[in-house]
Amino acid sequence: MTTTLEITKFGNPVLRQISRQLTVEEIASSDINNLIESMRALLTEKDYGIGLSAPQVGYSLALSVIEMKPTPTLPDLENLSMVLINPTIIETFGENKNMWEGCISAGEGENTLCAKVPRPSKLTLRWTDVNAIQHEEEFDGFIAHTIQHEVDHLNGVLFVDRVEDTKTYMLVDEYKRFVSNE
Repeated sequence: MTTTLEITKFGNPVLRQISRQLTVEEIASSDINNLIESMRALLTEKDYGIGLSAPQVGYSLALSVIEMKPTPTLPDLENLSMVLINPTIIETFGENKNMWEGCISAGEGENTLCAKVPRPSKLTLRWTDVNAIQHEEEFDGFIAHTIQHEVDHLNGVLFVDRVEDTKTYMLVDEYKRFVSNE
């Protein structure tokens, strides 16, 4: 059973809090499993959303869902589904890469704010899955960038905090007109 979730928008204090870690008992609970399924359902219905963290739906919990899929601005994305519970970035390495980022909490559809954000191109991540099994793995490229964005949410950091070139701010509809065809 899924619950209808409301997106928490920029300005809501929960987005600036450090999220609470989940216990093994909580991970196994129907409440957390329902939250995960509801977050997945929400991402599935969004054209642009590929990642969602619990603070973005009002819960200060260390939980992120990634449902990577082709989007109107990234039509070549391959499908990837992950649930990250209590994730910790152990190490970042590789060159910093500027990539375009938006955020479900920063607008709706084509009126979503986006900008170029520099992030390390590779990382090592430790996280727990829905079965309370801990994993550690290296990621690179777009998925590494996405993981960093979602883990930032769990630490009260928004992508706008990481933008270096403020002239790159734009709404998705303008991005589609001026950037995505380059």
